[in-house]
Amino acid sequence: MKGTLEKTIFRFTLILAIVYQLYQVINGLFAGATTTLLNASITLLFGIIFLWTFKVSNIKYLAFFLHLAVIPILIHFWNGFGGLAGTVPLILFVYASWIILTLRGWLQIIMLGIYLVIFLFLTELPSLTGIPVTNSEKLSVFQLSIDYFVVALILMAFLMYLKNKFLAYRKRIEHRHKQLQKLTETLLKQTDKLQYSQEEIRSINENLEQIIEQRIKKIEERNIQLEEYAFINAHLVRGPLCRILGLAVLMQQEQADPQLATVHEKARQVDVLIRRINEITR
Repeated sequence: MKGTLEKTIFRFTLILAIVYQLYQVINGLFAGATTTLLNASITLLFGIIFLWTFKVSNIKYLAFFLHLAVIPILIHFWNGFGGLAGTVPLILFVYASWIILTLRGWLQIIMLGIYLVIFLFLTELPSLTGIPVTNSEKLSVFQLSIDYFVVALILMAFLMYLKNKFLAYRKRIEHRHKQLQKLTETLLKQTDKLQYSQEEIRSINENLEQIIEQRIKKIEERNIQLEEYAFINAHLVRGPLCRILGLAVLMQQEQADPQLATVHEKARQVDVLIRRINEITR
């Protein structure tokens, strides 16, 4: 997002620079100035770089090259338009702001350092540069007032553009913030549902444990009852039945009686049934 914002600001500032240079070209044509061709060349340079911004994904090196290319142009206009008393210092200040907005990191530091050194040389060491700090002979009060007015208009347009960009980004951030709030509310609702489901599962698990314990107790009680029944069946019921079978066998040996045979058979069947019940209950 930061790189896109820098590219947008770079393009818009190039448009303002082209407009300003066109104004200088038109003004030079009417005034017969000797810098008209230079201003037209600068306008062409800005136009080429503006078109070039659509071909590159990152404009930092392109901006760095432009800021370097503008240095001799600014020095020329400093010498030709009154130095510190003209409009070039204001343009230099605006240009430094443009450097801050279009470059980052070490490229920004290097470029600001270069412009600061050049400004110090122009203002503090005119004996080395051969360029006077101020030259009132090359100043036109009328032209100077017009230049200040045009620069002020450009600054106003630039500030309005930054304000609109800021408002657009703020609106986008507010929209995303609302989306995040809705998402947060949805997540909180889902979290509450999950907690409620977990509580239900926990209560069900607790109930299941109680139900299982109750079932185990019932099964243990039934097992005890079955053991008691098996004991009764094996000893208290089968014991007398065995004695009946023994008596029936002895009586059949003394006399053959069909009724005794029937009693013996029925007793044997009951004995087999009791054995099967004992096997099942074990």
